[in-house]
Amino acid sequence: MCSRTPLLRPFFVLPALLVGLNATAQLDLRFDGTVAVQRGSQQLDLAWSGGLNFAQFSEIDLDVDGLKDLVYFDRSGDKLVTLRNTGGTGTGRYALTRAFDAVWPFSQLHDWALFRDYDCDGKEDIFTYSLAGFSVFRNTSTTDELSFEQLVYRAECDYVFTDGSSQRSNLYVSSDDLPGLTDVDGDGDLDVLTFSQLGSFVEYYKNLSVESYGTCDSLTFVRRNACWGRFAESSSTNAVTLDVDCPFNVPAPEIGGEPGSDLHQDLADRAKAHAGSTITPLDLNGDGVKDLLLGDIAYTNLVALTNGGTVDNSLMVSVDDQFPSTDVAVDLPVFPAAFHLDLDGDTDRDLLVCPAARGLAQNYKGVWYYRNSGSDAAPDFEFQQDDLFQGRMLDVGEGANPVFFDHNGDGLMDLIISNEGYYDPTGTYVGKLALLQNVGSAEEPAFNLVTDDYMNLSTSGIGVSMYPAFADIDSDGDKDMYIGDLQGRMHFYRNVATGPIAQFTLATPNVTYQNGTEIDLGRQITPQFVDLDRDGRMDLVVGEQNGNLNFVRNVGTTTAPSWTLVTDSLGKVRTVTAYTLGHSAPFIFTNADGDYELLAGSENGSLWHYTGIDGNLSGTWTLADTNFMDLDEGYRSTLCMHDLTGDGELDLVIGNYRGGVSFWRSDMIAGVDDHTGTFEVLTLRPNPTTGTFEVVLPTTTAQLNNTLVVRNALGQDVHRARVTSSVMTFDLADQPNGVYTVQLDGEDARTAPARIVVHH
Repeated sequence: MCSRTPLLRPFFVLPALLVGLNATAQLDLRFDGTVAVQRGSQQLDLAWSGGLNFAQFSEIDLDVDGLKDLVYFDRSGDKLVTLRNTGGTGTGRYALTRAFDAVWPFSQLHDWALFRDYDCDGKEDIFTYSLAGFSVFRNTSTTDELSFEQLVYRAECDYVFTDGSSQRSNLYVSSDDLPGLTDVDGDGDLDVLTFSQLGSFVEYYKNLSVESYGTCDSLTFVRRNACWGRFAESSSTNAVTLDVDCPFNVPAPEIGGEPGSDLHQDLADRAKAHAGSTITPLDLNGDGVKDLLLGDIAYTNLVALTNGGTVDNSLMVSVDDQFPSTDVAVDLPVFPAAFHLDLDGDTDRDLLVCPAARGLAQNYKGVWYYRNSGSDAAPDFEFQQDDLFQGRMLDVGEGANPVFFDHNGDGLMDLIISNEGYYDPTGTYVGKLALLQNVGSAEEPAFNLVTDDYMNLSTSGIGVSMYPAFADIDSDGDKDMYIGDLQGRMHFYRNVATGPIAQFTLATPNVTYQNGTEIDLGRQITPQFVDLDRDGRMDLVVGEQNGNLNFVRNVGTTTAPSWTLVTDSLGKVRTVTAYTLGHSAPFIFTNADGDYELLAGSENGSLWHYTGIDGNLSGTWTLADTNFMDLDEGYRSTLCMHDLTGDGELDLVIGNYRGGVSFWRSDMIAGVDDHTGTFEVLTLRPNPTTGTFEVVLPTTTAQLNNTLVVRNALGQDVHRARVTSSVMTFDLADQPNGVYTVQLDGEDARTAPARIVVHH
């Protein structure tokens, strides 16, 4: 049995509302999730969340306010994202927060992560995959801060054999599977249900914490049943056979120990390795015993197993392979996983179903929400939508590659986001470019999603992993477009517009070098136009899957480019770490001294920072940092930079493999989660709000007779009021959902605009 006194390893501790990043000499970037993004009539209040592909949802009280917040761990990049519960009911009550990013032990969370309260202290702990088993991080939070300590690197158990002997070993859970972590036997401590390493049976690992110590604060596991529930899943399909014979069980097995009828199936066939499953224990019919929802790695449906036994003797008696058969049955492309939690705040737990895959699965409509219209004891799950939270985000499927381009010539930089592909039921991913038009101002950007298929490039034949670059390479006054593709080639689209709005036509597929051979730079190339040698002609710097940079020099003229490959190891840049490819994505920019610097996205998600470029094109550039400002938004990071806020400093947009983007601004505007206190600003509460909120003025600017102004994302005044006290109340219940700014505007007093999210 496991030891009662575990080794505690201290990890990250951060005050619960503290955010911010260490400044560099040039950039002080802060996340801002409130920059307005609109799609049609809908304000995307989770626009900058970074996307969502293959999520595992859990509940936890992040800010110790008594409300359960949401976290989801995305298998596509091993990234943990937090959604704060702002109160009220309905799924709209969740708002993105980045206030807890520094708390998580990111480097040790991979493959799967589930939050469960193992020690009954009311605070959810972290269970995550670790070397054929799982690690546990204990929640050590106080009322002032969120924190975790590593309890155990790999949980162990007494593994009991058929003859009653036992061996101390790791409690096996596959990296592909999701185990059932729940109190199976009703004694108050946390047990484990997991598929066996060899076979199609669910094993029951009993926690002896209560029996041994009288409390539930330990993880003391012993294998007490090799065929819990007396059922077996086929080794070749997800079909389930009930009441099975289990001749290899432990002696006197607990909870369903008596063998049933013979399967007439060869034991060796039943002992084939199980490829991958998800287990969700819950009570489906209010009889007080655990039923199961099973997902299988190769199938689209959830299988519900009803437990007709008792807490002491579980026996699965019926199978629903079209769950829920009373409503819209789960039908995800592959490997569904169910998560049982209270989404809408009515105390009855609902159901989320997401793909548990790492690819080849639905990547933009992959959060199926079933609301519980029954009770928690006897649920009735009713389908609501297939894109919960995703529908409120910028999510372009798998892979997001942001590039700035002023498509309509209005002087405001717009945003193009390409992808590695949207999932398609035919199995062929669809590559597209999305256009976000900047409809804000030179100081306050705001975006409108015009189209998710810019220039209809999904029909171009280029395929997936398109990566655009823009420059006026023919000196006609407008910017043309090159597109790098999956196979390492480039395609030239000339801007033939007669007015300010860009219009592209394919001029040269498969662009060639000066000698006539096609440009071929590896795989999944990421081009950027930059006059690297400063000769007045735009060159190409191109990243690729291998992590190196290619320098393709323009040896033509300013009106007719001609290309030659100078080197495939520019600057000796190589964004490769152990066990990863490189996927270098370059962005070369000019610093305050007029010198070039490089930020490069990478496979592992960090941004690599290089200096020492000018005058050193044939040498080795200086690697300043492999994790620039600790900005890590998840695998396959890409980036672009531009001064969108009018402060003379570059702002940053980062894309990642989850299919979304995040916005990092260089000015010091206070956002929803920015509690740095670096200067006096307005305090808005609650934020987000359903309509009514208070404005608390700083004491030095609370003079009467000044005016408080509330503006929408387009900069239009929606409310103005004279200051009559240090705390003012506003009501935006008549305004549409979105992001609004509040500012004190007067001759003798002025504050920076503070943002508030309105979501009815």
